[in-house]
Amino acid sequence: MIFVDSDAYIAINAGKDAHHSRALKLMEELIGSDEQLVTSWQVADEVATKLSYFTTKKNAVKFLRSLLRQGTRIEYVDAAMAIKVAGVFLRQTSKRISLTDCANMAIARKLGVQVFLSFDEHYVQNGFRLFGN
Repeated sequence: MIFVDSDAYIAINAGKDAHHSRALKLMEELIGSDEQLVTSWQVADEVATKLSYFTTKKNAVKFLRSLLRQGTRIEYVDAAMAIKVAGVFLRQTSKRISLTDCANMAIARKLGVQVFLSFDEHYVQNGFRLFGN
């Protein structure tokens, strides 16, 4: 199982993103494999919002429709998980780690996911691996 982060989805869907080509290549590898993809509703929210703001609303809608159709497992944070997310957030020393990223890490730990499709090194600093590295 591979956890897909916001930055990967944004890179795939925003042609001007610095990671666009690499993200497309990595996603093609994953789609051709038997790996189950998982993400969080927080990621979907963040990606749709940023795509709408920085590209077009049409692009954001296309992303959401694609995500919901393609069979990626989407995890949600309930009240019990929110406490775990807050714990992850409180342990971070960098101010550059979002609450969404902390939710992703808490969810990944709950599911036993070790690998992220992301370009964010803070996942590595928290004991995860990045796909393609």
